[in-house]
Amino acid sequence: MAFPIPGARPTERQLSSPNTSRSRGRPSRSARGAALTALSLALLAGCGGSAASTGAREPEPAPAPASQEPFDLEKALAREASGLSARDVRTAAWSVRALAAGAPRVVEKDKMVSLSIPIGTASPVECFVYSSMLDSGEAIRQFIQLLDPGKAEIARIQPWEASVHRESPAMFVQALYLAATERGKAAGLLKIAMHADRAHPIACVHDELGYVRTFERLSKELFDSLEARDARPKPEYTETLILRVGEVPIGFETSDLLKDEGGQRRWFTRATMLAPTDPKTLRIEDEASNVLVDAAGRLRGGVWIESSEGKANHRIELSQKANFQYEYSGEVEGKKVQGTFSPAAKAWLPSPIGTASALARLLKKKGSFDFKQQEYAPSIDPTKPVDVRYQRDASGTVSVSVRTMRLVGSLAPDGRPESFEVASGPPKLTLQRAYVRGKL
Repeated sequence: MAFPIPGARPTERQLSSPNTSRSRGRPSRSARGAALTALSLALLAGCGGSAASTGAREPEPAPAPASQEPFDLEKALAREASGLSARDVRTAAWSVRALAAGAPRVVEKDKMVSLSIPIGTASPVECFVYSSMLDSGEAIRQFIQLLDPGKAEIARIQPWEASVHRESPAMFVQALYLAATERGKAAGLLKIAMHADRAHPIACVHDELGYVRTFERLSKELFDSLEARDARPKPEYTETLILRVGEVPIGFETSDLLKDEGGQRRWFTRATMLAPTDPKTLRIEDEASNVLVDAAGRLRGGVWIESSEGKANHRIELSQKANFQYEYSGEVEGKKVQGTFSPAAKAWLPSPIGTASALARLLKKKGSFDFKQQEYAPSIDPTKPVDVRYQRDASGTVSVSVRTMRLVGSLAPDGRPESFEVASGPPKLTLQRAYVRGKL
């Protein structure tokens, strides 16, 4: 059975450059850690109490009439579409290629275009192409909420795929649910895909049992084929990291090195986590930061925003003052915070680019190293920098320690994370580089 899927209702947000107009966010507060980049370790630390879905008891299908064979749920879940062909869809702002059984229906709305794509099933795939940046996790959460708790009960929900398309990450989630009908409970499968493009995010949904691989193939084709007439200049450097619990992908972090028209460099990062807390529940969090970087790779200032379950909970701005002093201001859990601090070394703090450059120099030397510095990680403490320690042993293994958390793994030659695992568990939490282009 299928529920109607209208356009997503996420609140759109542009994270503005520091020292310009203020931006709106939806931050969250949870026990986190930060080192290589604040958000990389924040993602890993934030899901420390989570576990990958272990599966749920299969729902009972609606009773079948005596004259029909019993409904086979596993067979329905295994269904896939065939005979789809590529069809071009064009609007004034962009074009895409859709795999479809017929002509997609296109409806243009304010800041969004909806595509209804037939695939030869009872329900079409519905996709929404937006004209401004979204919180990926919040968009997914609001699609999930379209399953009315009064009418539908989620039996199992989990992410099943994370991938990179046109230098931006995408997350795929499916929710098996039960819904009351006149003949008893019936099963449904809601599938969601969200592509975190900076200019034109795309969300796709399909509400029908089965067709998981068909939906994934169709969504990826849209993500890969989008060509925007208003495309933004490519960043000088971009990377995407994927977070997993065991084999289950539960989040991403994507970072871009951008240069403004005035030559100001910015390190712009977005992250989303969809961590299963039990077979029926995801903890959904979004993070973003926009960091100003000086010519030497030092931290000039920035904006850090976090959100959880659609609620703003953390927004911090930082700026340089005189005599190696920084000023911070913002809100944490609805309470205003403001003050100043000076790093212990009486020097400007490193930005993520500065940290990567320092580590890259150490990586070129043979043997072990033990490198300590202070970094700003407002997810841990917005009022002062934290001590971070980077160590490489004789075998080449790198460990990163901040407070009580420790990561073990490897760095890429440019000093950015290659592959890391939280040195505690279970569950096994890993962070893996999935895509990189450019040089720092």
